[in-house]
Formats: sequence, C-alpha cells, structure tokens
Amino acid sequence: MSRVSIWQRSKRIVLRLFLIAFLFVLFMGIYLDSMVKDEFNQRAWSIPAKVFARPLSFSLGQLLSLKDLKQELQLLGYRPKIKAINQGEYEQYDNSLVINTRRFQFWDGVQPEQTLEITIENNRITQLKDFASQKDVSFLRLDPLSLGSIQTGNTEDRQLVTLAQLPDNLIASLLVMEDREFYQHWGLSMKGIARALWSNLSQGKVSQGGSTLTQQLMKNHFLSNERTLWRKFREAIMAVLTEVHYSKDVILQAYLNEVYLGQDDNTGIYGFGRASEFYFDKPLEKLHLAQVALLVGMVKGPSYYNPRRNPEVARQRRDLVLSQMREHGLITDEDYQDAQSRQLMVVAKPKAKTGKVPAFMGFIKRELHREYSAADLNSQGLRLFTSLDPLVQQRAEKALSKRLLQIEKSGKTPPTDLQGAVIISDIQSGDILAMVGDRNPEYNGFNRAIDAYRQTGSVIKPFVYLTAFERQARYHMLTPLLDEPFSLDGSDGSVWTPKNYNNETHGQIALKEGLINSYNLATARLALSIGVEYVADTITNAGFERELPAYPSITLGAKEMSPLEVLRLYQVLANEGRSIRSAGLIAVQDHQGRLLQRYPRQISSKFEPESIFLVKYLLTEVVNRGTAKTIGQTFGSTQFAGKTGTTNDLRDSWYAGFGGNKLAVVWVGRDDNQPTQLTGATGALRIWRDLFIGLNEPAVDLTLPDGLVWGYRPEGFFSRFTSCKNKKLLPFFPEHLPEGIKICE
Repeated sequence: MSRVSIWQRSKRIVLRLFLIAFLFVLFMGIYLDSMVKDEFNQRAWSIPAKVFARPLSFSLGQLLSLKDLKQELQLLGYRPKIKAINQGEYEQYDNSLVINTRRFQFWDGVQPEQTLEITIENNRITQLKDFASQKDVSFLRLDPLSLGSIQTGNTEDRQLVTLAQLPDNLIASLLVMEDREFYQHWGLSMKGIARALWSNLSQGKVSQGGSTLTQQLMKNHFLSNERTLWRKFREAIMAVLTEVHYSKDVILQAYLNEVYLGQDDNTGIYGFGRASEFYFDKPLEKLHLAQVALLVGMVKGPSYYNPRRNPEVARQRRDLVLSQMREHGLITDEDYQDAQSRQLMVVAKPKAKTGKVPAFMGFIKRELHREYSAADLNSQGLRLFTSLDPLVQQRAEKALSKRLLQIEKSGKTPPTDLQGAVIISDIQSGDILAMVGDRNPEYNGFNRAIDAYRQTGSVIKPFVYLTAFERQARYHMLTPLLDEPFSLDGSDGSVWTPKNYNNETHGQIALKEGLINSYNLATARLALSIGVEYVADTITNAGFERELPAYPSITLGAKEMSPLEVLRLYQVLANEGRSIRSAGLIAVQDHQGRLLQRYPRQISSKFEPESIFLVKYLLTEVVNRGTAKTIGQTFGSTQFAGKTGTTNDLRDSWYAGFGGNKLAVVWVGRDDNQPTQLTGATGALRIWRDLFIGLNEPAVDLTLPDGLVWGYRPEGFFSRFTSCKNKKLLPFFPEHLPEGIKICE
C-alpha cells in the first residue's frame, strides 16, 4: 500500500475520531446544560419539609408550672446562665426567669427576639414583662421545637439565606480563602489550575485542586467527590455553562446554601444559614467577625475543622482566615486582634432540639396528602406548624412504656407481648397534643394510634345513653331498666346473648346505674328499646366516618375502631356537644416564610347541651364510684370524667377520659389479638392515670346548661326547672353533688 493511501486512511480515521469526540462533547454539553438549568429553575436544592411543634405561649394568669417551663427551655436548647446576654439563654431568680427569646418566623408574622421576665406562683403566670423596659407584655411565644423533617431518604438540613442576610465580610473572606478571581473568571480559573498542577507535579501526588466556587458548587450539588479526570471534565463543562446562564450573585447565593459544613448525627448540615444556628444558635446576620471566620475556615474540611470535636485545630484555621482578611485589607489590625483573642463561641450541642415522634409525623403526612405530593414534601422547603405539645408527648411516651413493663413484670402477660397507643387532644380546639403508636415511642412502623382497629367494648356505651337523653320525653336518670339475661335471634340464624362482665345480674335498676356500673344487659336492653339504628346515628353524628351497620352488638362495642376514632367521638362529650374533627396541622409556609395555608377547626353543634351534660355527669360518677374509681381515688378533689372498656376474653383494654382542658384515649392489647388478661381498669386506665398525674389538669367543667337544673320528681331525676325559687332543698341526692349546685323538689 502506498504512503499516500496510508496517509489518506489515517486522515479519515482522525477526522472520524474528531467528529465522534465533537459530537460526544456536544451532546454531553446539551445534556449537562439541561441538567443545570432544570435544577436552578426548580430552586436548585432539595429541602425536605420541616415540622414544628406548638410554640409555648405566655399570657398573664396562664396555668404553667416553673418545672414545665424549664423543661421546655431545655428541649429547645436554651442555656442557663448567671447572666443571660445572648438569645437562647436564660437566668433564674427564685420563681422568676429572664429569658432571651429567639427571633422566629411564625405563620402569622415574625416575632423578634426579646428579653422576657416571667414570674410563676402556684403554677400560674403572675407577671409578664419586657425586662429592659419593664413594660407589661400581653402575649409572647417561644420558638417551637423542631420535630424533624418529612423526607424520603433525604438526609440534608439547610436553611436558605439571601445575600442581603449575610454579615459583613463573609463573602469577601470566603472569596479570599476559596476563589479570589470569582468575579473575573468564567467558571474556570487558569491561574488556579496552573497553581494546582505545579503543586501536584512537585509533590508527585494529587494534593491540591484548582476548583473555583462555581466548580465546587457543581461538584457538591451534581457530582461526587471522586478524584477522576472524568468527574473533573464534567465539572468544568457544567461550571462554564452555569456562568453563561446565571449571574455571579445567583451562583454565589446557591453556593452559600449548598456548601457542606458538618454533621448532626445522620443529618448533614448544609449552607451557612443552618451552620450558623447549629454551631452558634444565632441567625447568620448576628454573627461576630470571629464566628464568620470560623465558618469560612470550615469550608476546607468540616470534619477536620469541627470546633466541637477539634477546637484547637478549628481555632488555628479561624485565625488563618482572620490573618488573610487583614492582609487583604478587609479588617483593621484592631479588628484582627479583637477577633483572634476571642474563644470559639460555639454553643454546646443541644441534647434535644428536635423531637422524634414517628407516630405523629405519620399522622401529619396523612393530613397533608390531599394538598401536597411526596415530592413537594421532600424538596420544596415547606414549614409545617402543628399542635403537638412536646411536654405532653414525653409524658405520654413514658406512661405507656413504663406501665406496660410493670404489667408484664407482674406476670399477667408474657414479656414484650403487650402493645398500646395513647392519643391526647385539647378539648376546646380539637388539637392533637400527643400521639404514641408503639410502646417504643421511636419505632417508625405500624401506628396503633390511628391504624389499630379493635373492638371498643364499654367505651362506646356513653353514646347509647346519649341517644336516650336526646329523647327526654321517654328517658331520664331514673328510668327503670332491667338488667337481666335475654337472647336475640338474628336474621341470619345467629343468636345474640349478651352477658355482664362478671356474669351477675342486678334486676331492675335506674338508668344511670347502667352506665356508672357498665352493665351490659341493661345497656343492651336500653339500646333495643330506643332503636339500634338511632344509636348508630348518634355515633355517626358524633364523628365516626366509616360505615356503621346497625347490629345490636355495636351498642356494646363490637365495632372495631382506632384510638383516634374513639378520641373524636369523645371530643363531642367533652366539648358540650360540639363536634370538632381533631387534627394536628395549624399552618403551612413556604421556604421564605410566606403563608400558604391555614387549617382552622370546623365546629358544629351536634347534640343538645342538656343531654351532653347528663352523660358527662354520669362519666364523673364512673370515676367517683364506678369502674374507673381508681381515678377518683388518685386525684381526690379534682374531678375527672371517663369510661373503661374491656372486650371479650380480655383481648382489649380501653380508657377514655377527660378533665377541664385535655382528653386522652388509651388502648392496650396484643398485635396477635390474643387475650391480655387485662380489663380497662387494670390496663389502659392505669396508663391514663400515670399520664395525668404529670399534667397540671383542671377539673372537668360541670356548669349546668341554661335549660337544666338539678331536681327530683316522681318520674325521674333532672327536671327542666328554670330556677330553685320557693323550692325545698334535698341535700342527700344525688350521691356526689357538684360544688355550687342545689337540688330542687
């Protein structure tokens, strides 16, 4: 073959290879360009939705113990000091606290940092003042506890900041240390590349990179940390493309929010905004020069220069940043001397500034499902405000796990077989204050508080009696009921033969005794005389949302319900007949703090207040002398109302009870639905009692409705007298007369 032909063939091969390379670079550029633009146009960061507990609010006269207040401050990471100077600190003088609150963006506006003086006497706020001006403060909130993030595999935590929020010299010092030619280059620095190449060649290894901030941004956000030419090639192309499409300020702001600056257990700390809070408990704009220099120095190696783990190394790096700032004229000698002389000023890592509440978080996800997709919750930086009370939550978790362990140690059930759920709400608002779905409160799995559907037993009986009292022409407190055995033939050939718990019968009794003593036979006969379909209607009107067939057995708790469903039913009894669908969400913000949605509670009156009052009164008698008398014996003069529930073969143990402010439902059982050997009184009730011992809960409200006074007449108790004028007092009936109530003849 001639030399000419060889040359021509070689030339064609080179041209083809060049064409292939050109097309490859072209398509690679198009692909990477699309990737860069998509990410920047869609905010460029994946920010999971952050969830916050209810903020602790203060108002004069409010019930609040000093112990609870200090526990809340500890949860929020507030630090006790002899002299509280910075936000996130407090000092104590006997029963008074001076608290430097944090600035926080709530759903209804920004609350600035403030120094608050609060005095508590006899578990009540008696003084609330601005410490500096000594002027009275009518209302104030602490920043809420973070409950974590709603995320699916995202382990990054960041708080977005804008360039306007940055302290003086942060950008200048960052550019001095990381990219001095940032405003001159187009994504790549030839000087930096040459400097790094010379250093690497002279040392015989890859020890230094020549990356610009733009390249670092590309690597951090799109690529990996692998040290290969292929990764550097893609990084360089993307950096140039980014510089073509976006301004320097946009790129710089993205970098400030993207850079990795440490680790909080399994969650990475990204961006200067979140790092400022994590290390100094301050917003970025409040940082001192020395703190700015420390964060800038950590960019090179957040793990190595971690000020909590390696304080001396971190200080040396900070001082190097300060010296470079002085050398480049960013600070004066006086500034340098002052900043260098200071300690690192890093706060101790708070033990609990987030709360792990998987059951409640799962509940919140379900509430959000209609309005927000999983992608929205995982990437849009939403801020979710909820009603969860962290102190009540802690007490509920402790009460459940501790009591179940005690029951198992007593030998009644095999170890670790028992499970339970607790759910607590505010009576007036319906807000969910706490939710526990497993005896291990951190277990992130089956949530028994909302997903365990079990027969309710006697917990459902108050709604049979409510149905009766709604028909006042036929039923009253002393209506005679027969507590004797009977059988009922079903249309399918089955026979229903209810029995009392202890198989005893009691003959003819007054209606009120049927609920107080939880007699199955009397209650079933009452339901049949009213009409089971009307009882089913009452339960549905009270808030039960699933299908409820009108079988006679539902009146004794045969219908499976979750603890959440039972709570929503009892919400009506505790709240004077007003139906509120108990929920946990309060508001949703976007990542910039703009309100997206409020979740007001919908309230409607479902039942006559007189009928509700009669049931509520009977539930206080259940506590005083009925199946829940352990509660009455424990709390003495503080009157509560409640009802136990036990299902066939002792499979389920229930207790639903309330005071003046809070309602709680407790369920105990086994996941395999085997017998627990527990009644409502020996299982769930004891957990409820343990929980409320730790709560500063007022007594149940027994104020008579306008249309009802205590009275006696031959045919029944509780006449609709309008006053007691000229009536003879009968002081011995009923057995437990509420304070301030008279009885008329």
